[in-house]
Amino acid sequence: MQSTEWQRVENPDFGYAVRIPRGWDERPPNLKNSPWETVRFGDPADRRHSVIVFRQAVRPGRSALELAELVQPSLESAGFTDFEITESGLGGKSGALLRCARHDAGRTWAVSEYIVVEGKVSFCLGCGTSIPDEDETLFARMAEGFELIG
Repeated sequence: MQSTEWQRVENPDFGYAVRIPRGWDERPPNLKNSPWETVRFGDPADRRHSVIVFRQAVRPGRSALELAELVQPSLESAGFTDFEITESGLGGKSGALLRCARHDAGRTWAVSEYIVVEGKVSFCLGCGTSIPDEDETLFARMAEGFELIG
């Protein structure tokens, strides 16, 4: 993978900063997709990948792995399959990684959702791509650069 130049986008209202590739643009959340969306990012020159940041209140004591398991049925109802939930990290904190894909007409849309719980709030860096082999490292680096602030 070529060297990536990064830009840091801070969202103090929601308590995080995300590192995205320079040149990607910020888009408003699609609240019809989820009321927990805070922002979307994408490459205006390449629509094969995008990122959404979700933030929501959670019940005390709930783990990131539990949240990933709770998200799975809604993704299944949207046509996603090939689920894999593992321990992972987001912004240097322990969490979960949910991976799945939707297959349609010979195309694949692969999703990697990095989830972390901080107190009574969960954060999810939801990454989607039609070129998963090329974007796996990019998304992992974005998850490493995610910061909880405030």
